[in-house]
Amino acid sequence: MSNAPAEPVCAACPTRRSAPGKREAGPVTAISRGQVELRQSAANLLQLPILFAVLLLAMVIRELFVHPPSTIILGVCAGLAALDIVLAVYLLRDMGSTLVVTADDITFTRRRRRGKGPPPEQVIRRAAGSMLSFRMAANGPVGSEYTGYALKLRDNATGKEVYAGAFGRRKVQQACESQGWSFS
Repeated sequence: MSNAPAEPVCAACPTRRSAPGKREAGPVTAISRGQVELRQSAANLLQLPILFAVLLLAMVIRELFVHPPSTIILGVCAGLAALDIVLAVYLLRDMGSTLVVTADDITFTRRRRRGKGPPPEQVIRRAAGSMLSFRMAANGPVGSEYTGYALKLRDNATGKEVYAGAFGRRKVQQACESQGWSFS
């Protein structure tokens, strides 16, 4: 076993391997022979806090051009900025998720805080005639203006699904194909 630093792995070339027991900071990492792990990127996690920061910045800039600037509004913006930072730290620490693809199964795990029990998992196990496909699943009443849609990876043989939206369709498909899964 070598103590050499881990090599970065990209989705297009998942055959390169990390040193055993090593994890990398990138969104795609092979963690052992015959296994590929996709991790939710920080940019994906931070979309909402970045939106809040841009809106707060716009409010502060607008307020600075008003004569006289309102200290109450600036104080509220400062408080909201502090809450935005807390939200960003929380999301980075507690909300990441992973998709692990092996030749036998595909496992989606949403990371949870330590001490709150095992994290919830969604698993697709290979069955006779397994063919994968992507579908958009509705989160909420279909046709409602409040309905959101999530990208799901589905095994057509078993009907089992795992969430794939945080990783991107192309990377998920490449990781699955590198482990011998086929798509319809």
